[in-house]
Amino acid sequence: MALSLLIVACSKAPTGPALQSKIDPCGGLTVTEAAAILKIPVKDLREPQSNRIFSCSYGSRSRRLLTLNFSIYVEDSPARAQRALDALRQSLAVLSPIIVVDQLGDEAYRAPDPRVGQLLMRKGRVWVDVVTPSDGVSQQRIAQIVSAHLP
Repeated sequence: MALSLLIVACSKAPTGPALQSKIDPCGGLTVTEAAAILKIPVKDLREPQSNRIFSCSYGSRSRRLLTLNFSIYVEDSPARAQRALDALRQSLAVLSPIIVVDQLGDEAYRAPDPRVGQLLMRKGRVWVDVVTPSDGVSQQRIAQIVSAHLP
């Protein structure tokens, strides 16, 4: 699952390690914002966990199943990112209708079926996979925050 950043022709966009060093694993999503999305007090929020370099997970201390999880992927080229996003979108389409989400990154899609409940967003050659919470409003809010912090 990888979203890619599109490079504008003749731009001096960072690449490789330079781009990766500019990405915050939690995409700028603060503890306060995570608690608000999960509708819990900040004091009930566990510290963010990162089990992969661009993976972010917040969770409730008192309600273990209440989580916020997403991953950020950086591809070497816009074309590779587009292929990865297309492949994942096609896989999700087997389980859920795919809805286009307007005004989010360069492109965004949501698979609303409860078995899937994912939002995919691409901005340039970076893409984001929002897994939980599974409701569309929360997922869109997460993607908006993360998108604003991507290079």
